[in-house]
Amino acid sequence: MGYKIECRSCKSSTWAHNIVQLFEKHTHKKSGRFTCSHCHGMDTYIYRESKLQEQDEVWKRWIKGVIRIDAQSETYFPYVFLTSQREDGPIQGLHFHYYKDTREQGGRLKHGHGPGGPPVLRIDDVFVILERLVSQGVISSESVKKFADGL
Repeated sequence: MGYKIECRSCKSSTWAHNIVQLFEKHTHKKSGRFTCSHCHGMDTYIYRESKLQEQDEVWKRWIKGVIRIDAQSETYFPYVFLTSQREDGPIQGLHFHYYKDTREQGGRLKHGHGPGGPPVLRIDDVFVILERLVSQGVISSESVKKFADGL
């Protein structure tokens, strides 16, 4: 599956042929935002639509970046897409995925929201996700502290 990255700044498109290329060549290492190959800006998104089980309903989302979770093995790579409900909107959603890359062992690259079920995360990965959401400005550290204090 390929990914068309749209840049809102320079109005150009960038193409990543698969999930590994998207992460390695089109994602800012620190922020997790997708980058434009033309202007190197990060006001970018990947647009996706998915038909829902409910008749005539479609889930439209603008994927603005990713939180990559440290690999749990040499072939299993969980991650979280950061989504918005509008092209120009803030990040409001988390879409959990993983991919398996067994190409070095003669296998293939499998990707999706669950090529074998939903992604499995370690407990500590919840803190990695929170830290990245705070560092990217999606949520404030004050809101995390307030939540923790209320437990």
